[in-house]
Amino acid sequence: MWMLSFVPDALLYTVVIGILFTGIALYIISFVTRFIPPLIPYSGIARILGTILTVVGIYFFGSYSTEIEWRARVAELEEQVKVSEAKSKEINIQIQKVYVDRVKVVKQTQIVIQEKIKEVEIKIDSECSKVAPEAVDILNEAAAGVKK
Repeated sequence: MWMLSFVPDALLYTVVIGILFTGIALYIISFVTRFIPPLIPYSGIARILGTILTVVGIYFFGSYSTEIEWRARVAELEEQVKVSEAKSKEINIQIQKVYVDRVKVVKQTQIVIQEKIKEVEIKIDSECSKVAPEAVDILNEAAAGVKK
């Protein structure tokens, strides 16, 4: 059935309706041929063929209706995807702005922490065996990301 997606709607509709009406016409003609002596032997064949074509035409018409519904659903979902992609682009721009702002804050905090480390560097290095309380405070401050 996926091959039906390559056939234009108008052509598909024409073929389905053509099969259906051919079957109906052949079935009606089978009743008329009973009264024409040279065509009497073909009356039964025409009736059987007309019945088969009518049933096949009805089946194809149902399949055609289903195919058109699926095509409409696909078109609707494609439209929703386009809308979602547009919204996604807008939200990505907003997220990128927030991300840039947070990176700036982190860089500023990093610079402040580095300056504090430079100020307390002599105290920290003077006693290698002990950790100076200033170093602990600076590390805690850096981990928390809070400026004091």
